[in-house]
Amino acid sequence: MMDCNEKWSVCNKKGDFEFIMNTFGVTASTARLLINRDKTTEEEIREFLYPDEDNIHPGTLMRNLKEAADIIEEKLSSRKKIRIIGDYDADGIMSTFILYDALKKKGAEADFYIPDRIKDGYGINADMIAKAAEDGIDTVLTCDNGISATDAADKAKERGITLIVTDHHELPEILPDACVIVDPKHPEDTYPCKDICGAVVAAKLAVELLNRGLPPSAQQSDKASRSPYYRYIEYMAIATICDVVPLHKENKTIASLGLKKLNEKYHSASCTDDGSINMGLKALIDLCDIKGAISDHTVGFIIGPCLNATGRLDLAGRALHMLLAKDPAQALKYAGECRELNEERKAMTISETGKALNFLEEEAVSDRVLVVELPDCHESLAGIIAGRIREKYIKPVFVLTKGKNMIKGSGRSIPGYNMFGEMQKCSELFSKFGGHPMAAGLSLPEENVAAFRKKINAICTLTEEDMKKKVLLDAAVPISAFDEKSVEELSLFEPCGPENPAPLFGDRNNKVIRLRRIGKNNNFLKLTMEDSKGIRYSAVCFKDAEEVIGALSGKYGTAQVDRAFEGRDNDIRLTISYIPEINEYNGIRSIQMKIQGILY
Repeated sequence: MMDCNEKWSVCNKKGDFEFIMNTFGVTASTARLLINRDKTTEEEIREFLYPDEDNIHPGTLMRNLKEAADIIEEKLSSRKKIRIIGDYDADGIMSTFILYDALKKKGAEADFYIPDRIKDGYGINADMIAKAAEDGIDTVLTCDNGISATDAADKAKERGITLIVTDHHELPEILPDACVIVDPKHPEDTYPCKDICGAVVAAKLAVELLNRGLPPSAQQSDKASRSPYYRYIEYMAIATICDVVPLHKENKTIASLGLKKLNEKYHSASCTDDGSINMGLKALIDLCDIKGAISDHTVGFIIGPCLNATGRLDLAGRALHMLLAKDPAQALKYAGECRELNEERKAMTISETGKALNFLEEEAVSDRVLVVELPDCHESLAGIIAGRIREKYIKPVFVLTKGKNMIKGSGRSIPGYNMFGEMQKCSELFSKFGGHPMAAGLSLPEENVAAFRKKINAICTLTEEDMKKKVLLDAAVPISAFDEKSVEELSLFEPCGPENPAPLFGDRNNKVIRLRRIGKNNNFLKLTMEDSKGIRYSAVCFKDAEEVIGALSGKYGTAQVDRAFEGRDNDIRLTISYIPEINEYNGIRSIQMKIQGILY
């Protein structure tokens, strides 16, 4: 919320407003939002606004999926042992659960293993293959990992183990020599939505397996309400939201239908258990005391972190056992442990982030690329902390922690800075590194840390303009431009995320009529304001009240802020970004503004 650190612009795309308004009966505001998101054809708009089970594509469109199912079916018929190897994040946990559930329903002799983040590292490796061979496993099935596991694939061939890889990550130059690979990002794969998460790939395979052996009349269609997808749709949605994949096309449909089921089955006072409720997931939702509807925010910032915390501080298998629990007491036990681990993770994150920020402020670090050492920080938290520092300083950030044998680190970038590309120019300093333009991981000898900090800054070409937060408004309009219908239509854009940002508007010269503190700790603000058209309205600001008051006092003086708190005439005028919403109080509905940002 600092004017020196943000750059606002207005999206001004052209399109046929009248066509959209007349075809779909929506307001001009909604037509503008659709055009801004490049939804211009009737088919695109209908799929986006009204997610339907028909938008979930058959898994058989995916390259090699039918072949993978053929191999698994043959293994099932000969009673071979199958092991699923997943990943320790929410997507990997959901992927493993879906495949394990499907295999068990097919009568498979199957088990699973989720790597230990610290001991095993990411993904399947040769040691896991060797252990599988010792355990008499015939077939290893990966999910949400495996596309880069060349060593594991070679070990599988050596030990006579059938390796089936299902993944969704970008393909490396050299693919593993697996029996079959299913990954929609393969250049020869023509699957319509190539950026699905690992759990959706797993669900496609699960559906194909569950339909095998049934006569055509008994086979389930790919419509979510009449297929095994309905059984898995909430898990697919949680993974889709938590893995931060683009929320468009099939992904938006999956997220929308999954949230709908979560609310109908897990958060409705009138819901009945028809056998499709997961005891562990229900216990976690209840323990988290979620108020109101389960939304993308609920999943991304409450449910997801509880799942991820198990893989960060303990073993992700704990979250998987929660999902598999059939006994209510066991479900509650595992859910409680997941929640407690997340509370521990939050406390550790706050503590270590505080240390990092104190260091940067005390040392007045002016580097354009921040390299912060937190030797005692749990290495699994480095990425979270790097993200928080990046949000404060709008700079690329690397957080380094002390590993068992060397320094480990995670980086988070800003738009315009290709983090992985810049790291390639320092490759001689790393023992190991990888990533993409916006995030990366690394390990390096302790004696190379100073050289890394120096070189990564020396080659940096970021300008002051690059290091400003870019805020893109959908339109610059006063809140008086909205009526109830146009505000209610904003819900059509949910859930929001990458490729589908939450609608955001802006307005200049809003006069502050009155200020008052709200919230349990008086840490938020409620405002009475006049927009640029002179229309009075209410607004809420869930930013830190002290930060806002301090900034206003710095610009206008304490006396003017005091006058605003007293409801007296004052000089305060605000340029704001906001989301309009309906406020209902004592049966009276009104439009109010939820302030997202302020340019002082």
